[in-house]
Amino acid sequence: MSESFDCAKCSESLYGRKYIQTDDGPYCVPCYDNTFANTCAECQQLIGHDSRELFYEDRHFHEGCFRCCRCQRSLADEPFTCQDGELLCNDCYCSAFSSQCSACGEPVMPDAAPIDADTGWRDIP
Repeated sequence: MSESFDCAKCSESLYGRKYIQTDDGPYCVPCYDNTFANTCAECQQLIGHDSRELFYEDRHFHEGCFRCCRCQRSLADEPFTCQDGELLCNDCYCSAFSSQCSACGEPVMPDAAPIDADTGWRDIP
């Protein structure tokens, strides 16, 4: 007599199927995702076991949903800022919130050395 090998949640047989082993027993893939997956804060869909999940300030995201709210560029492997609850890439943050150069109108980056208005030289300590 063969031993049963069933999903810990739905009790369907796992013979010949993909499954995920947990401390509570084996789960079929759909039951595992429905039981353990987090919900993406952006699209409100489950983040499946085979997706890259990103976590920021108690919120979970699919890799593709973790993006700048202005330009939609992925922030998965980029530096970013959170301003008033919105995720911004550094370029969009600097465009929106940095001082503007009075000569050319471009944003002055926070780490840029100031330029002496009289000499035109950067004041580098």
